[in-house]
Amino acid sequence: CEPIAAASLGQVYRGRLVDGTEVAVKVQRPGVLDSIALDLHLLRTGAALAKRAIKRIRSDLVAIVDEFGTRLFDEMHYVFEAQNA
Repeated sequence: CEPIAAASLGQVYRGRLVDGTEVAVKVQRPGVLDSIALDLHLLRTGAALAKRAIKRIRSDLVAIVDEFGTRLFDEMHYVFEAQNA
């Protein structure tokens, strides 16, 4: 079965329900959640270091990274995404 679409986080395949309805099935790449969690941890650590080292930074960089991480994980939660479709 060949994917009909692919991205960095996963792939999309054609599927068919028991009643015959055609559907798109999104499959997340193995290990992607762990990789992104580690990347966000490193980014958050870097943001905290930058905030302390560069006094001209007034933005809360850690909060910005946290918000980005929250939205990214929302996008990766396929059940939540399906409920909102």
